[in-house]
Amino acid sequence: MIENMKLRKTNRPGWFEIRSSCPICGEKTWCRINPKEGIVYCMRIPSDEYHDSTIGRQYKHKVDKTSIEPITPEESGDVKKKDLPYLDLIYQTMLSEMNLNPFHYENLTVKRKMTDEMIRVRQYRSLSADIKSKVPIRIGGRLRNMDSLLGVPGFYQSNGKNGPYWTMAGAEGMMIPFRSIRNEVSGFQIRLDHPRLFLRFKGVKPSGIEVKLLPSSGLKGTIVEEMESQNGLRMAYCELHINNVVTKATLTEKEKKSVKGWGEYESISIELVQEDKYQWWSSSNKPCGSSIGGPLPYHLALPVQLLDRWTGELASDIASCDEVWITEGPIKADKAADALQKPVIGLPGVGAYSLAIEPLKELGCKHVVLAIDADAAVNPKVAETLERCVEYFAKKTDMKLSLAIWDMSIGKGIDDLTDSGYLPQIICLVESKSNKAAV
Repeated sequence: MIENMKLRKTNRPGWFEIRSSCPICGEKTWCRINPKEGIVYCMRIPSDEYHDSTIGRQYKHKVDKTSIEPITPEESGDVKKKDLPYLDLIYQTMLSEMNLNPFHYENLTVKRKMTDEMIRVRQYRSLSADIKSKVPIRIGGRLRNMDSLLGVPGFYQSNGKNGPYWTMAGAEGMMIPFRSIRNEVSGFQIRLDHPRLFLRFKGVKPSGIEVKLLPSSGLKGTIVEEMESQNGLRMAYCELHINNVVTKATLTEKEKKSVKGWGEYESISIELVQEDKYQWWSSSNKPCGSSIGGPLPYHLALPVQLLDRWTGELASDIASCDEVWITEGPIKADKAADALQKPVIGLPGVGAYSLAIEPLKELGCKHVVLAIDADAAVNPKVAETLERCVEYFAKKTDMKLSLAIWDMSIGKGIDDLTDSGYLPQIICLVESKSNKAAV
């Protein structure tokens, strides 16, 4: 019996987002289920049947529909996301009311080697607790309508002693804009200042476990205390409750140390891991909030000297888009555009390659260069995703597809490579169909 499953309705009738542990992979994000048909689309465990969505490849799995406990799905309650021109209006107003703090400025100039001009034009900003309720008031005042924030991901209503008020979601960090092919700001990712630590369990869930902790694979326990050691390494003291026996362990962040062997349950292990540093700025599941999805944003970066005079026309009207590069992440795309003097699309994740298809077609692109991190050569998951991307582009487009390669000892990402004064080697993966026909 599949018990205690938490589901949330999606826009597709009969399909639900799994908000608890997926019955296939055990994780709590991205997977979908159709209880009546007994079908799960899992993002992590491969199968022979799949489809490529805007968030990556989803693998089809069958489960016994009679084993699914009757469930009352959660209503999303999200306000439908507004269209791009409207989002750009609100986000540009918001950006004019925000600043970049010294900590983030130092990160961009010292670590990422950006100039003041690059930082100014790219419009990076800092999100902090002290501005979350102030910025919406300023936006409402300038637009003379507080309800203008409805349908804008990142904003939601909270209840105060004087009634509901608009505020901003998200943890503290640096906000990075995503831009459309017409220079509309379509959303943001936040590079978190302090990513949280959490416990991840691995192994088969045995019977007789008292549930107290909330990681992803069904096992549960309690984080007792989190502290920072003298050398700056974060640690957590945790305990696991099994058949009324309490087992304690100390876990460190950087080692991601697995702890095994609780009596007869030797297949159980836990590790302390850090959540992703980059998160979407979204207000989904909050009062009057909106999801960043439907679809997720992509980011088109142009060289900074063009971006400063890009006033909303199609990018191909002010820059040649015959050749467009693709990488992962908005900052990496920004830096690559300046170093290569080429348009670069930054995807929110390497598996979200389908997001780029329509923008590339609208730009009239003839040649796509994939600049995936160099660890594709040694990371099986990245290599597999790259293979899927090549297959997808070959089926869906008439564009020539090439791969940028370099020695990983010089740098992992394309931005690391160009910071070191090098350019990648380009190898053709798929020739365009028109060129094949001509031959």
